Amino acid sequence: MALLDKNIVEQLKGYFNNINGNIEMVSFLDDSEKSKELDSFLTEVDAISDKVNYTKKTFGSDADFEKMHNITRPISFTLLKDGKKSGINFNGIPGGHEFNSFVLAILGLAGMGKKLGGEQLIKVESVTKPLNIETYVSLSCTKCPEVIQALNIISMANENITTSLIDGGVFTEEVTQKNIQGVPVVYINGEKASVGEKTIEELIDIVTNA
Repeated sequence: MALLDKNIVEQLKGYFNNINGNIEMVSFLDDSEKSKELDSFLTEVDAISDKVNYTKKTFGSDADFEKMHNITRPISFTLLKDGKKSGINFNGIPGGHEFNSFVLAILGLAGMGKKLGGEQLIKVESVTKPLNIETYVSLSCTKCPEVIQALNIISMANENITTSLIDGGVFTEEVTQKNIQGVPVVYINGEKASVGEKTIEELIDIVTNA
């Protein structure tokens, strides 16, 4: 059964065909049902345009690649632009309100989305240490996409920054372990850094002071 609506596919075709270069979605899967669902989702996206392509890996089969891209869970994928690390990862299937975050990440990497400039860019470029940003969300959360999209834009501006969406509905054990009561919750290098709705200015301050 197709996961993407025909009208959405046609819209994406128009966007994706204007991409310069190549965007690659690299998945890391196990034998779970959710991994099969993610595989189907990315396969459908791959079929939309030859500018956006899909590569499937088994989680744990390429340790060096996973380490480089901060991949620590199965049922996940990372985005590459022209074969290079983007710093943008998704853990789970970016459906619901996060589908737009997924599409905007692809368009952003292709140079067709929002970019940082001025003081914002100077601040983000000043980060010299590796930052692994993980944001727990719910796909029904209306305030989560704004945080995810802002962090993706921040990550695109500095190769030291990796940002990962984590669907709390898939990784329920982590949610329980961390006692997460509401989303979005942002962790930076394993430490809780932000809870709830934030502007991009606030997130830049949080990231640059981490």
